[in-house]
Amino acid sequence: MRAWFNRPALTALALILATCSCTTSWTMRGSLPSPKAVLPSTSPSPAPSTIGSAAAPSGPGRPDVGTHGSAGFGDPDYPESGNGGYDVESYVLDLSYDPDSNKLRSTAHLNATVTSREALSRFNLDLQPTMNVSAVTVNGTAASFLHEEAELVVRPVAPLEPKSALVVEVRYSGMPAVVRGGRGGAPDGGWYRTKSGGAFAAGQPISASAWYPVNEHPGDTATFAVTATVAHGWKVISNGLPQTTDLPNPGHGRSVFRWQLDQPIASYLTTIYIDTFTTVEETLRNGTPIISAIGPDVEGARELASRTSAVIDVLASYFGPYPFDAAGGIFPGESSTHIDLETATRPIYTGAHMHSVDIVVHEVAHQWFGNSVTLKRWSDICINECFASYAVWLWHENVDGTDLNARWERQMRSAIADPAFWRSPLVAMPPGEEFTSVYDRGPLALHALRNEMGDDAFFTLLEKWPATYGHASFDDLEAFASRVAGRDLGPFMDAWFRGTTLPPEELRYPGNLGQ
Repeated sequence: MRAWFNRPALTALALILATCSCTTSWTMRGSLPSPKAVLPSTSPSPAPSTIGSAAAPSGPGRPDVGTHGSAGFGDPDYPESGNGGYDVESYVLDLSYDPDSNKLRSTAHLNATVTSREALSRFNLDLQPTMNVSAVTVNGTAASFLHEEAELVVRPVAPLEPKSALVVEVRYSGMPAVVRGGRGGAPDGGWYRTKSGGAFAAGQPISASAWYPVNEHPGDTATFAVTATVAHGWKVISNGLPQTTDLPNPGHGRSVFRWQLDQPIASYLTTIYIDTFTTVEETLRNGTPIISAIGPDVEGARELASRTSAVIDVLASYFGPYPFDAAGGIFPGESSTHIDLETATRPIYTGAHMHSVDIVVHEVAHQWFGNSVTLKRWSDICINECFASYAVWLWHENVDGTDLNARWERQMRSAIADPAFWRSPLVAMPPGEEFTSVYDRGPLALHALRNEMGDDAFFTLLEKWPATYGHASFDDLEAFASRVAGRDLGPFMDAWFRGTTLPPEELRYPGNLGQ
């Protein structure tokens, strides 16, 4: 990701939303009234909510057996990010969207497995309050639900046994929007409008919940498919490959598109782009299709899109085979934000003028580092961003013959004189500083690691890491690097990645650096 935020907005990440502490009645929607159950919520001043209830017994006499899935995945820095009690295997969306009115209607189908040790009597999904939920079913049976703020709390008619299948269907509609600051003060994300009248979804760590119900933490990866119906003249592109068979009849004056990705990804890597775009298509040497969408009047996008194949070829020579069944890019042009994001298979590059190949190298590198290997916690962000940023160095070394030792030494001379450069660590940084030093200190640290390990061991690390891990932490990376190097790299990693001051003299110039 290369997002353009100011530092005050980033440091706001340290603010965690207060949870709700009211009592709320669960009532029946669209059928005969059923007994009301009282569910303690968690806010001193409740926000407007949507409530619904199944016809199964849910009154005060019903024992609340089983366990409640947590309203958080367990990330210590973002305790309310994601949810517990289940693991999603797939998201399938059937939606229609009208760009003129910004109205979206959708049904989300989630296939999951119960992971709680006890029977699951209640669980949460993340869905922004701009969406209005009209019905929820669990394993084919209507379920009670409560939608407050960004939490959709679902209560099935009977507790769900551990390890059992969990099939959830949510019917909803609304006007998707940007999530300003996200939960916990995160950078903006969600649903953006383009200057040309279209829309796209993007953001990190928050974006998916702006347009579909989701377990919004990278620790829960899933496959993704979307079928989108729009008026004639509009087009739709998303992650993965286009599907052209067994499409539903969209009706008069409308068109339907389906995209599907069969490899599991984190939810912030899902996207959709709806506009009057054109496409650029080619293939990798192995036949993998490259499909890019070029928004109206985006200068330079076609030329950058045409370089995707060359970028993948160079990066694959370092990182191993390209890890997905599709590639490409989305160039929506001007919008309400400037964000470049590594959405899976098809990164997003915003802006009216596209010239630098560096951003393509950075986002495509994420297909290995961040998309194929997904971080366990947001404080592990260096295993995504440090490597994607260093990939740009590798590109210029490979293509232009850039002397990376000389580049490192120039930047290091400047960094030595700037104590502020070292204050934010690359690992376990304070909440709000995830997307800061990883872009400049990150590649400096990785080039130092390369010289500490030697080229042979370092390039083995680059190639074997994506092939070895699915979910990973920085601790996993450190252990893996030590195994590849054949010695303990702990003191070096502490100084260069965890430290908050200039590395000590004995670790400052590894290998041939500084000579």
